[in-house]
Formats: sequence, C-alpha cells, structure tokens
Amino acid sequence: MTEPLTRAEQKQQTRETIMTAAVRKMNDDRGFSSLSLREVAKEAGIAPASFYRHFENMEDLALALVKEAGDALLKIMSITRESEEKGENILENAVAMCMAHFRENGPLFRVLARESTGNSPIIRRAIQRVLNELNKQLAAVIELEMKKRGRAITDAAWIAEAIITIIFYIGVSNIDLSYARQKEAEKRLVHHVRAIYWGAEAMASSQHLERQLMLS
Repeated sequence: MTEPLTRAEQKQQTRETIMTAAVRKMNDDRGFSSLSLREVAKEAGIAPASFYRHFENMEDLALALVKEAGDALLKIMSITRESEEKGENILENAVAMCMAHFRENGPLFRVLARESTGNSPIIRRAIQRVLNELNKQLAAVIELEMKKRGRAITDAAWIAEAIITIIFYIGVSNIDLSYARQKEAEKRLVHHVRAIYWGAEAMASSQHLERQLMLS
C-alpha cells in the first residue's frame, strides 16, 4: 500500500501537471502567446483559480518550463566537465546524453525551439540566457580539453556556440524519427562536432603561421 502524498508533494505534483498540460497544448501547433490560462487549467484538470497557487501568471509558467529544460542540459554539461577532468573521451558520451534527453523530452524542446523566436520577449530572453550559460560552460570544457592535449584552437566561446547551436538544431529536428534514425543522427552529430574542432585547430594553426611570417 502506497503512502498518501504530503501536502508539499501534492503541490509539486499539481505544478508538474500544469506544466505538462501547457506543453501538450503548445504541441498542437499553438504559440504560447495564443494560449490562455483557462485552456491550460482545463487541460490540467484544475479550476482556473487553482492555477495561481502554483504560478503568478502564464509567463511565470513559461519561465518555469525554460528553467526545467535548462537545468537538465546544464546537468549534462556538468557531467561532461567531470568526465573531461577524469581524462575520459567526452564527445560521444556528451552527444549521446544530449540526444537521449531530447528524445525523452521531445514535446518540451519542440516548444522551446519555437518560442526562441516567438512573440514574448521575456521568454526569448530566458531561452537565450540558458543558451548563453551552456555556451559559457562548454567553452570552459573545450579550453580544459585543449590545454590538456597541448593543442591550439581559435576562440573557445565561438566554437562552443557553434556546437550548442548544431546540437540543439539536430536534436529537435530528429525528435519524431525512429530510434534507429535518431542513432544515425547521433553519428552525424559527432562528425559535425569533430569537423568544428578540426576547423578551429586549422584556423589557429593558420593564424599562428601568419603571425610568424609577419614577425620574420
């Protein structure tokens, strides 16, 4: 026999139900700006007045969705950094973790991909803040990796931005494919990321050579 939920657990469960309901409605090709509080409450099976026990307003709900997705991706980034510090090969593992997360949370990431260029500036800025933090953390991992290997690259922040952009794009665009096709996409993604690294190293080498010629 399962024990009854505490009041705090019940509140958290209802909050998660509201968030799931909002994502479900927005996956019906609905932009967030066109979604009403009453629609979300109805989908969640609660009274509209109950909504305010969990969120201040609809934008507060949207920001909670952005935070949920961002926290999960930042956790993956933290695991990636720990793997690099242990000297492990991080590329395939990091890509696999990201793609698995996109598969498991496809509806949420479809919403975020659309809302990143949507009508709400508050939501757009929140999504951009998450991407900026991911870029910052990945740049730190890249710098650590290159330093350990004694290899030079161009600006790590630019490389991180390119990698995050392509992972997000490929991850979202492959959500609805079969598992086999998604695994193929993982292989392509690993190839693309390696190509970015190789290009960055080639550019760094070319720039170093140009400086040497100028000084000679």
